[in-house]
Amino acid sequence: MMLGNASVLGLILIGFLCTTGATTIADRKACGNGDTQPNTRVNTGSRLSAFRDAMKAIVLADGRLSAFIVGSSDAHDSEYTSEYDKRRKYMTGFGFSAGRVVITTTKAALWTDSRYFLEADDNLDCNWILMKSGINGTPTISEWLNSEMSAEGQLVGVDKTLVTYSWFKSLRDQLKGLSNKPVLIAIDHSENPVDKIWTQDRPSKPMKPINAYDIAFAGVTWQDKIKGLRGEMAKRKAKAFVVAKLDETAWLFNLRGSDIPYNPFFLSYAIVETNRIRLYLLDKDKRLTAQPTDKATDKTLAVHLATSSTGTCSGGGLCVEVVEYDPKQLETDLKTLSATAKVWIPKEVNYAIYDSVVEENRIIANSPVAIAKSIKNPVERAGMQKSSDRDAAVLISFLAFLEKEIADGNRWTELTAAVELSKRREAANYSRGLSFNTISSYGPNAAINHYSPSKETDRVISDDSVYLLDSGGQYLDGSTDVTRTMHYGKPTNYQKECYTLVLASTINLASIHWPKNKKLYGRQVGVFASYQLWDVGLDFRHGTGHGVGAYLSIHEGPGFIGITAKNVTTDYPLTAYQFFSDEPGYYEDYKFGFRLETMLMVSPFKPEYDKGYGDFLHFKAITLVPFETKMIEFSLLTKRQVEWLNNYNTRIRSTILPLLSGDQLAIDWVNARTGPITSSDPDVGQAGTTIYPNTIFIIIATVYILKTLF
Repeated sequence: MMLGNASVLGLILIGFLCTTGATTIADRKACGNGDTQPNTRVNTGSRLSAFRDAMKAIVLADGRLSAFIVGSSDAHDSEYTSEYDKRRKYMTGFGFSAGRVVITTTKAALWTDSRYFLEADDNLDCNWILMKSGINGTPTISEWLNSEMSAEGQLVGVDKTLVTYSWFKSLRDQLKGLSNKPVLIAIDHSENPVDKIWTQDRPSKPMKPINAYDIAFAGVTWQDKIKGLRGEMAKRKAKAFVVAKLDETAWLFNLRGSDIPYNPFFLSYAIVETNRIRLYLLDKDKRLTAQPTDKATDKTLAVHLATSSTGTCSGGGLCVEVVEYDPKQLETDLKTLSATAKVWIPKEVNYAIYDSVVEENRIIANSPVAIAKSIKNPVERAGMQKSSDRDAAVLISFLAFLEKEIADGNRWTELTAAVELSKRREAANYSRGLSFNTISSYGPNAAINHYSPSKETDRVISDDSVYLLDSGGQYLDGSTDVTRTMHYGKPTNYQKECYTLVLASTINLASIHWPKNKKLYGRQVGVFASYQLWDVGLDFRHGTGHGVGAYLSIHEGPGFIGITAKNVTTDYPLTAYQFFSDEPGYYEDYKFGFRLETMLMVSPFKPEYDKGYGDFLHFKAITLVPFETKMIEFSLLTKRQVEWLNNYNTRIRSTILPLLSGDQLAIDWVNARTGPITSSDPDVGQAGTTIYPNTIFIIIATVYILKTLF
């Protein structure tokens, strides 16, 4: 199809032109006089009043605070946090993953991104201004703070343990350059106003069991991982490295816990020196000697870490000294250590850690642990494929079952479907729960990018719209994340067109090959998953792909796939044996949504010709779940896309059908969707192999923009 009059490149550079930001409470949904507020909202009036009293009580040498910033994360910059750390949710009622709050003496505002505009409007009561980040007319946090200050140099506070040092310094510098010059102040954690007022019904700090992760699944011992880390430290002449991310401590020490929902993590820090290792854990003595709760291991924590029952080290060999998790003690230890030695801190540690390391002995660089963790070893790679295959069998069996249930007229809702799928996943071999809260969304709810069903929003799944199911599991040998979109009736031609363009976009990204020496970044290849949507004026407002951990975080860094002109300092080139999601989509507010998500692995590739350009890489599909053939308009696919789809379907039949033995309903469901697509069908591959001129322009222009910026 030819591109319309609107310039897609203009859309890339300018943003979402057809949407405007709401910057007052009067702009909010159901916030006018006499309006009935949705029952999904929490009354925050008394909390805001108590918060402002606590903020006023903070005594500073330079005066009183005029505003305070509350973020979403914990001291480890985690995407998912423990219930104890959900401060922003407590203050606002909005509990999704992206959002930052600013509370002044008279106003309160929340910034979130386009994934959560609809949810935020439903969750925030009318005490809050909703700031739609990235939308024309929406001020940034710094701009809004500046406009709300009544005099020059007023103070804005933030808990120094709950923001990264790079974020803190960036906002501080932005504020300095504005007319009222607000001053950003790093507040001690003990003075956090949320913690002062959240004293009733607050969940406890998480101290759940920690289990050793067997070498049969980890592939490499923690001792060898420490040796590798020390090798990287030697290259930078660092005497110590600080491990602050929870997935990094779990991976480095071959440990798994359950302090964080959907993630096998535990609250922790570590300092690795050239001749000493310290691991900071809550309730260390009890956890060190507790019997394992995971049947996959028989080792206590103390035995696994080659330490004593109290966490002390003696004798030869590598030993982990385990000390009590105390952020203040960590800061003290870093001050002492950095007084005489070079200390390497990752780029995204919190400001308190950054500030604790003496400046002249501070090394700031990407975490070598994050990079090593993202490149899966042979055991991890095999586990990721095996767990994905088992997960695919579970999902396929469920989808076949649900389709028949709907056809038979039985009642299923978003919630009951999600619960049923969860039960089936938990019964699978090596299952350790879900990898995130299932996105089970029907009809208008599918238009919400990261919707989670609740009693208030639950819809019946029927045959008059689309059903989007985004789900995944945690397994001892891997993590999974897969999305498929179904229709249990007769889709409209427009719905089929949208679905097919999303499918084509998925295939386009999964099909690319590139020379290894080009060192491509994921942020440079997202265009392949968008250009066919752009050709007809469609787009999606979320990332194209994220890294995936091996029984770790379902959203793993440092790499990602997308389209951005920002210099992402923590990014890392696409490297063999990294895993990513491939998830383009299209959504129409209050109508429907499509997303197709398949996990990919960066893999070596042998091209047809060897002309001296070195090794090549490509993406290999890991998720093996059929696409919905009734939704595909084959005339919109190119012959190359059809060829990819046929090869993909062949892999599904050869790999997944044996796992469905005895489930004839599921076997029939797979066979109905994976039969050969032949060129004899007059509608197949009619899109040819032509890339439209505007598409070529988009690709060239985007690559040029990105290359000139890096």
